Amino acid sequence: MMMCKAATKLMSKQLDAPLTTREKLSLRFHLMLCSVCRRCDKQFEMLRKAGRAYGGAAADKAEHHCMASEEDMKKVQEAIAQAEERRQG
Repeated sequence: MMMCKAATKLMSKQLDAPLTTREKLSLRFHLMLCSVCRRCDKQFEMLRKAGRAYGGAAADKAEHHCMASEEDMKKVQEAIAQAEERRQG
């Protein structure tokens, strides 16, 4: 059975690239049995959504030849820090 450390690595990996079928199945099975990792997966999902929302906003700004504001960057960094605190807490 997969350990929690390996499960969190896969959760993080899937933010950047698709998992293999074997990785998906292993992670799914682990999440069925581990409530702590299920909570962590929900936090990663929140990060995915924030990233998509931010990525869309950044793409819109790029069309107008603008960079993301420092305020936008701080919001994203704060959201990431809060998710990390929840994961550790």
